[in-house]
Amino acid sequence: MNNFTKEQKSAFLSLAEEYDLKVYEIISRGGPTEIAVSTKEEAMLLNNFASTICELVVKDHPDIEGVDENINADAEMAVYMVTDVLTEAGFDI
Repeated sequence: MNNFTKEQKSAFLSLAEEYDLKVYEIISRGGPTEIAVSTKEEAMLLNNFASTICELVVKDHPDIEGVDENINADAEMAVYMVTDVLTEAGFDI
């Protein structure tokens, strides 16, 4: 199980709620700072989310250096968080 800040988990939850409800279900489990996967299927869902989230956010919020800067930074942060979660869980994807 990985621990992040409440703000990091909240940002990740917001992205998952908008773009992938299955990922949202996984991320919403645990405490306010905890993220964990328990199956290979969950790990694959998170991996796939990480593979596409920046692309989706840029498409929907293209002003990367302006008004959309924060959501784009959150998407990038979520990718790194997924990497940490998958590494900690030991899933080789």
